[in-house]
Amino acid sequence: MRPSHRHRGLRAAFSIAVSLALCLTAGACSSAPKKAVDTVALKNEAADYAKLADDFFFKGQYLSALQFYGEALELNLSVDNVEGVIVARNALGRTHLALGRLDDAEREFADALRDGRPYGKPALIAQSLSNLGELYYTRSRLEEAESYLVEAERLAPANDAVWAVVAHNRGVVSVARGDLKGATGYLLKAEQANERAKRWSVLGTNRYVLASVAYAQGLIEEALRWAEQALAADKTAENSLGIGADLEALGRLSRRAGLAEKAFEYYRRSFGLWLALGKDRDAERVLRELRELALELGEEDYASRYGKMLEGIE
Repeated sequence: MRPSHRHRGLRAAFSIAVSLALCLTAGACSSAPKKAVDTVALKNEAADYAKLADDFFFKGQYLSALQFYGEALELNLSVDNVEGVIVARNALGRTHLALGRLDDAEREFADALRDGRPYGKPALIAQSLSNLGELYYTRSRLEEAESYLVEAERLAPANDAVWAVVAHNRGVVSVARGDLKGATGYLLKAEQANERAKRWSVLGTNRYVLASVAYAQGLIEEALRWAEQALAADKTAENSLGIGADLEALGRLSRRAGLAEKAFEYYRRSFGLWLALGKDRDAERVLRELRELALELGEEDYASRYGKMLEGIE
């Protein structure tokens, strides 16, 4: 188990005391700098914490993700690893955003941007700008969101992962503005770039939103195709939250298409997944759909079972 901050501090103080004692005994101390391997080791430790946090984030365990992104940030700050600091702050911001803590998210994104501009790496600046764009979209401040995303698009290297995220976010803002044609263009660019690069998790998100746009245009069959492809990408990525959302979307779309039996099976799979992940609100939402469909299909046993489960919740 990793020692606490307090234990690390005591250990460091003990080390300093021993060093001073040796200096006094020997009469002199070397002024040679610490070995570079110490810095490398801390950077590697920070990367390990960030990777662990990523795993928690994609499982929807956001409080655990916050803890380990915080560890990564602290370690990167301790060795003045500016790039690592920017990445960690953006990750912290995205986790706060997922938790609905918008002020905390804005603080982290703004700090990341403040660090990024003088550091001068365009992709890192674009990442921070894109995150701020998403934040302002969440606050329904679309003009400001668009402003950040336009600047991010200018800076992001073509077909880079950050560029694809910016294109996706511009598509989402276009949807909010009612520009479904423009949204489709941006989302397709992001989808194609991520498919070429085999960035499966973000590809699933691209395709999920494309399914939503197709549905908004009345293109049910096309929406179903995109939702099926989103599910395939999220399964490849082993993205449980994405899989659950895709299955639920397929259930909803299948029902709109008059495919009640297929909808029932998709909803059953989604319900089981949400339960397994401990996502009670999501499970309850799907359970209501399942009870209605069971009655519609004449599945009396299932209708009774789901009805009793709902009674237990209510």
